[in-house]
Amino acid sequence: MKSKIKWIIIGIVILIAIVALVVFIVNRMSYSYTVEEVKEFNYNILTKNERYGVINKNGEVVVEPIYDTVQIPNPSKPVFICMSDYNTETKEYKTTVLNDQKEILFSEYESVQAIPAEATLDGVPYEKSVLQYKQDGKYGLINLEGKVITKPIYEQISSINYKEGTLLVKQDGKFGAINMKGKVVIKPEYDSITSDNYFNTETKNEYTGFIVSKVTDEGYRYGYINYNGKVILNTEYNEIDRIIEMEDGKDAYLVAYKNGQAGLLKNNKNIINHEYESIKYNSLNDLFIVQRNSKQGVIDKEGKNILNIEYDNILFGGMYIDAQKDGIINVFDLQGNKIENTDIISKMKTDNENYFITVDRNDTYRIVDKDENVIIDNNYSYIEHISGEYFIVAKDGKNGIIDLTGKSLVDLKYSSIYEIQGTNLLQAEINNNKTVSLINSDMEIIKTMDNAIVEKKDNYIIMYSEDEFTYYDFDGNEKSAKDLFPNNKLFAKRINDKWGFVDVEGNLKVQNEYEMVTDFNEYGYAGIKQDGKWGVINQEGEIITKPIYELDWYYPTFIGKYYRLNIWTSESQYSDEIE
Repeated sequence: MKSKIKWIIIGIVILIAIVALVVFIVNRMSYSYTVEEVKEFNYNILTKNERYGVINKNGEVVVEPIYDTVQIPNPSKPVFICMSDYNTETKEYKTTVLNDQKEILFSEYESVQAIPAEATLDGVPYEKSVLQYKQDGKYGLINLEGKVITKPIYEQISSINYKEGTLLVKQDGKFGAINMKGKVVIKPEYDSITSDNYFNTETKNEYTGFIVSKVTDEGYRYGYINYNGKVILNTEYNEIDRIIEMEDGKDAYLVAYKNGQAGLLKNNKNIINHEYESIKYNSLNDLFIVQRNSKQGVIDKEGKNILNIEYDNILFGGMYIDAQKDGIINVFDLQGNKIENTDIISKMKTDNENYFITVDRNDTYRIVDKDENVIIDNNYSYIEHISGEYFIVAKDGKNGIIDLTGKSLVDLKYSSIYEIQGTNLLQAEINNNKTVSLINSDMEIIKTMDNAIVEKKDNYIIMYSEDEFTYYDFDGNEKSAKDLFPNNKLFAKRINDKWGFVDVEGNLKVQNEYEMVTDFNEYGYAGIKQDGKWGVINQEGEIITKPIYELDWYYPTFIGKYYRLNIWTSESQYSDEIE
């Protein structure tokens, strides 16, 4: 009998454990979500006579341009929020949601709108998977298929910057946060919620946390909640800032002010006590400048003292600490050891451990070896290491490139030289005549073009001016349109200073009679320029619109007869207006 009871108890315990595990897994799944990244833009805004509609990727009008404004929350899907009849009292539009068949969607709700969002991964300025709807004066969430995610229980729903997929909600006058699945991440009990702005290229905004506040008799008091909704710091601080340069992901380093004094915490663990006027992070050396009673010192991220708090001003000179006291600059290494009798106030590493860049008290830059022997000394006002044995140098306001022997590889004549992020290329510019040069990793100038613009695409670089363009891969190898766009039928070609189009075998299919053209874009249309005006042709070589558009930009984009407006907006807007 006792044995039977024992096995019953064991069975109950196992069952409870299984249930707990299932609840835990389900709970975690509801917290996790995947933000959709739009790869294919099937729909774009159409504007005409200051009214708005929608065109598809074939240039066909799917919503007539008759509305005050139109939202396309996800340009890959046919859901369009059309807004008109703005009410100045309620500050709201009348909304109608249409699909690409002009059918009305979600008519059972008072109002449906997209949720504007900033700093999204793909530049689409809305939350892409959910919409807010209004019913009986309150707001809830539905997905783009119309399925209800939350009941209409909120006074307000909006996006949270740098936290795409998580939404700020207001209920009973207090703010909380829910995710795009409707899961409550932060209970609505705060007077403000913002993201901590943490982001890195690998995890995106997965580990972005939240700075929250409550109003007390003494004013706002701030706390911190981590990426999965766990309260890390209670609302008892005057101010909180996350050090977003510290890419520890799950661990948040926080500068928090308590009773007006700054301290440093790693999550909720004190690293530096709250006894400073300010704490500033130097990401290059992973150290902190702290200030108390207008004097400064240096502390590491473990709380260890590097320099006593006795200096009037502290700056980092690469691997050196420049500490000013009584008008004299004292130079220390990163361990706090004073470097005696040195004229060097800054020493910077390169990716070659044998060489360093130094700056003296006269702001003269040099290159030295690990034994402090001077390798390059030419009174440069600036030196920046590129890679290998190559350096950008500046003198008399001009920039060039040298190697470790001091040999000039790129003439000292450019207004600026900088790396094109994500490539092995440099871009050099001369401002007075707007000349642009592309430079490869061997420091060879591969192309120079006047009045040029350089754009980085997903897998290539395009360099273009008013009358020419060329393509390059990220290593600087010139590429043809046939390499980059193998599905195109026709390709732009310049013959005798005029542009036309050839087929894949090189046969001329569209006569070379144009001042400038574009290659065919992903929508299957190319621009043609004649007498200073632009028109459009399709992949069959048929003219869609003769050259009638006077456009100010060099390389326009077309969908059918519509050109993309060159305006500062994250949404793509197209028009066929001639003026």
